[in-house]
Amino acid sequence: MPTRRPGHLPVEQFEIRIDDADVADLRHRLSRTRWPSDLGNESWQYGTELNWLRQLADEWAGGYDWREHESRMNEWDHFRAIAQGQVLHYIHVRRAGALPLLLVGGWPQTSWDFAEVLPRLDGFELVVPDLPGQGFSVPLRGTGIGVTETAALFHELMTEVLGHRRYGVYGTDWGALIGERLAHDHPDIVVGLHTTMPVPLDLSPTNRTRPAWAPDETSRQTAAESQAQSGSGYLHMQSTRPQTIAYLDDSPVAMAAWLLDKIHNWTDHDGDLASAYPRDWLLTTLSIFWFTGSVGTAARFYRETMGRQRVAPPTTAPITSVPTAVAAYPKETGAYPRSWVEANFNLRRYTVMERGGHFPAVESPETLAPDIAAFFNDLVAEGALDSPTEARGAR
Repeated sequence: MPTRRPGHLPVEQFEIRIDDADVADLRHRLSRTRWPSDLGNESWQYGTELNWLRQLADEWAGGYDWREHESRMNEWDHFRAIAQGQVLHYIHVRRAGALPLLLVGGWPQTSWDFAEVLPRLDGFELVVPDLPGQGFSVPLRGTGIGVTETAALFHELMTEVLGHRRYGVYGTDWGALIGERLAHDHPDIVVGLHTTMPVPLDLSPTNRTRPAWAPDETSRQTAAESQAQSGSGYLHMQSTRPQTIAYLDDSPVAMAAWLLDKIHNWTDHDGDLASAYPRDWLLTTLSIFWFTGSVGTAARFYRETMGRQRVAPPTTAPITSVPTAVAAYPKETGAYPRSWVEANFNLRRYTVMERGGHFPAVESPETLAPDIAAFFNDLVAEGALDSPTEARGAR
């Protein structure tokens, strides 16, 4: 058995099983929704559009089968560990002798976003955690857990709990920052960083000035500028008053409206969200947030990271010396110009994708997974496995 540091408890296998009473309660609450009016909002310019949300809520209460999706989730191995007092849920695909990859998403996401990526990365061991206080990594143990603390927790999960001596990281949204933090802090252990959203590690406004965009980066520039101009209201709210958002836990429709506003805006589609982000997938994401009661604690991640300024900037450029790959999706709202990426990372691979937005694991797993695999396979060929990666008694 691996040596356990103080604050760690043995890993336990975990089965997702929501009580029948909770499923019935969700449907009851959906049936009793008091709907507001909506005016001139066909293009969602005022926020989540009423008729679209009503149709989705009807499907959630009627046609959507939680048990079917719960069963599908349980086809994978789920575990929960406790590191420094915090519950960490993760999906674990074990492959002896393979390079371990830590796959990290953000908000509003869960580990299940990677379901279509997992079978496409069959040459790697995979660890896919939920962020603390989000998904099944609940309850949140207390205040003070942001990007820096989560990176430390995930590093302990990979090295102390699972026993890996080297591993690679993929990240997007908060996962991108967590991956950058891991690569910056542990360049001798993190063999490579693959990201779809390279950003300044400290999130400082003084570091947000972007150099000129190249002519072939128009779609990424438009997405980023639109987000900055009209899409950041949620950011200010979650960074300052996350507890107010927690009371959305009393209404599944109110919670859904808050989350869907960003999913709709950050996904690459021409008006039909379901064409890029399937409705069943949307409802599974919403159901996970609802059943775990995590919309408020997920919002706290913003306050703990930005309100407390807990992401310390690196003292030198680049952000990390670790080999880095970027998959550049055209509608990524957190995009930076390639020239900035080249100046701030040890860039080894840069792939321009034809379609996709902020959620490539859901929107385009058929392009994301091969790009991740190609990058890390190249690193393995260069000797990334020279230092043993066998787990010391991992679950």
